Amino acid sequence: MNAVLVCMPVFAQAQPLAPPASENLPHDVYLEVELNGQRTAVIAQFRELNGHLAATGKDLGNIGLALDRLGIADTAEVQLDSIPGLHYTFDPARQTVSLQVPDNIRKPYTFDTRAQVKTPPATSSRGLLINYDAYAQSNTDAQLAIWSEERYFDPTGVFSNTGIMYLYRNDRRYTRYDTSWSMSDPVALNTTQFGDTISSSLAWSRSVRIGGFQWRSNFALRPDLVTFPVPAFAGSAVVPSSVDLYINSVRQYSGNVPSGPFIVNNVPGITGGGQATVITRDALGRSVATSLPLYVDTRLLATGLSSYSFEAGFLRRSYGLDSFDYDPRPAVSGSARYGVNDLLTVEAHTEATSGVYNAGGGALVRLGMAGVVNGSLSASAGRLAGTQASLGYELVEPHFSIDAQTIRAFGNYGDLAARDGTPVPTATDRVTLALPLFASQTFSVSYIGFKFPQAQPSQIGSASYTVNFGNLASLNLSAYKDFKQHDSRGVFLSVSFGLGNNTSVNANVGRQNGQSNYNVNATRPPDYDGGWGWGVQAGDAGSAPYRQAQVQYLGKGGEVTVVGQDINGQGTASLDVTGTVVLMDGSVQPSRRIYDGFALVSTDGVAGIPVLHENRVIGVTDRGGHFLVPDLNAYQDNQVGIDGMRLPADARIDTTTMDLVPQSQSGVLARFGVTRYNAASVILQGPDGTLLPPGATVHHEESGKDTIVGYDGLTFVEGLQPDNHLVIESGSLHCGVEFAYERPGDGSLPTIGPLTCRPAAGSAQ
Repeated sequence: MNAVLVCMPVFAQAQPLAPPASENLPHDVYLEVELNGQRTAVIAQFRELNGHLAATGKDLGNIGLALDRLGIADTAEVQLDSIPGLHYTFDPARQTVSLQVPDNIRKPYTFDTRAQVKTPPATSSRGLLINYDAYAQSNTDAQLAIWSEERYFDPTGVFSNTGIMYLYRNDRRYTRYDTSWSMSDPVALNTTQFGDTISSSLAWSRSVRIGGFQWRSNFALRPDLVTFPVPAFAGSAVVPSSVDLYINSVRQYSGNVPSGPFIVNNVPGITGGGQATVITRDALGRSVATSLPLYVDTRLLATGLSSYSFEAGFLRRSYGLDSFDYDPRPAVSGSARYGVNDLLTVEAHTEATSGVYNAGGGALVRLGMAGVVNGSLSASAGRLAGTQASLGYELVEPHFSIDAQTIRAFGNYGDLAARDGTPVPTATDRVTLALPLFASQTFSVSYIGFKFPQAQPSQIGSASYTVNFGNLASLNLSAYKDFKQHDSRGVFLSVSFGLGNNTSVNANVGRQNGQSNYNVNATRPPDYDGGWGWGVQAGDAGSAPYRQAQVQYLGKGGEVTVVGQDINGQGTASLDVTGTVVLMDGSVQPSRRIYDGFALVSTDGVAGIPVLHENRVIGVTDRGGHFLVPDLNAYQDNQVGIDGMRLPADARIDTTTMDLVPQSQSGVLARFGVTRYNAASVILQGPDGTLLPPGATVHHEESGKDTIVGYDGLTFVEGLQPDNHLVIESGSLHCGVEFAYERPGDGSLPTIGPLTCRPAAGSAQ
């Protein structure tokens, strides 16, 4: 009887999943899925008829089948019996279906070895920055020269102006270098710039300075983006397993994968040729290693990725000499690159101005493991008509590398720079061969040749041998010869020693163009945290012996360098001061030189609070509660914080760390909202002079807050005003206290009392 009672519920559960054959109607069932003997957390919807199952493409994709390989749409209903290679067992009683699926129709598990936490959008506050470099030298007419950069930044962009002020004895003038306004879009990965800029170029074209407009792609806005083709490795794990990835015998990644096929994307840590090894575990726990060669060239673009640049304006002339010398004829320039696939990247470039029109195309092709070949062909028309062709090859292997490039110009080939007076070389050749020897030695030879119209050609060959003795010393022997000028040759020997404590000694001796020279120097630069540095140097360049000594000091507000020299008996001294002044958040902050992003920390006027950058203390807030962090990475996550344990006792703060992502050349205000509150510990005693018992209720009339009395008659009251009234109730006692409060200047929480509680009218004594 008990057996019948146990079996009946099971039969009742199975009945809806397997209707009588007479009904012969398909119906929906929801089943737990087992895949290749492994339980999953998936419960999928199927259509069942007489023990045969069907499912939609979407449900099959969620289970792990590769719909693209099977040619199945998401909305299509597919009979499982019709899928080649798939076998299944349907168990109505357990409400499960066990699928046996071959790897070739399974969706591979994909993981990215370079996967990072998504960086928040970059931000910028509003402010003004002035970089400066003031240089003064004795015994010359150039008494003082001051280079400066004025930079205004806000959330919309950056305005920058650079130039140099000459305060000579007989010449006082200012020469402007560059002035521009730039805006960047991290989503579209482009930058728009108005004003002075430098045109884009490819390996076979030349850049020029233009005043006008530039619109270009900017991959620096996404530092996590891999722009070049990277190999992906496929494998299969019989059971859930660990995966280790080694590149040239160095482990680059370790993780876990489920059973079945997997793909490793974005393999890091290599440029050129190498060997990749993927190690997994089989069903018995044994290691299974799969090795294959790979080749990475960062000049190629990933499949489908493009880069571009377009400029329009007027060519800049006499840069560094004249502030506003522009060619009156308009000019345009454009470049584009596109990754057709992982083996081919195509390029195009065009330029035009009055009388000169230039256009060309090129490509980079990866030859498997045999390196990358590149080539281009361009032509010019108008006053400068001709053609230019280039061909290059690069192969980088662990024990061998070669880089070769040749460019030839024919006819009167010209470009924007040639139209402005700088002719195109008729021949340019470059070949470099490097041979790493053992683990610490390198031998290289190179050849560079140039030929300009109506000029003496130059053909220079050089050789170099370098050996490193661990981190203690290195030796370099090099020689060169100009094959077109028989008296132009040289040989040099250089030895460097590291003495620890950031101190190094270098010695160089050589002979060049028939003259011997030597140089010996010892340096100890200031530490990053600041302090003193020094350097001494002695040498002889032909017939001019020289001696030099310098002292440096690097502080929070900048760097000062004092140099004394003696050149062939003539003594000089110089002073160089570099730094930055930032105007932000109503404060003026001196700083060491700022090149890119930075942050201004604010603690709402609380001074002396330690500031941390990447969990390292770098300084304390000043009297206004500010501290400037000068070197943050733009468009990357930077952790900045404060030491909350050093806040005054009457201070409150919501957070002590922030992740800051500044825009390029901009500052971010990191405001740690410190609030000060008025509070005190009050000692209360009853009308008879005894301390009030613990648990008595206390009501502060001014703030409306309630608290209780603790041990020793002590209670903590917040929201105090200059005049305060407390109402205390304890059993039959109902009394009150009034007292004055003034916040201490040191930020402490005072103790007031003992105060006697006076009975309220009509209360029991």
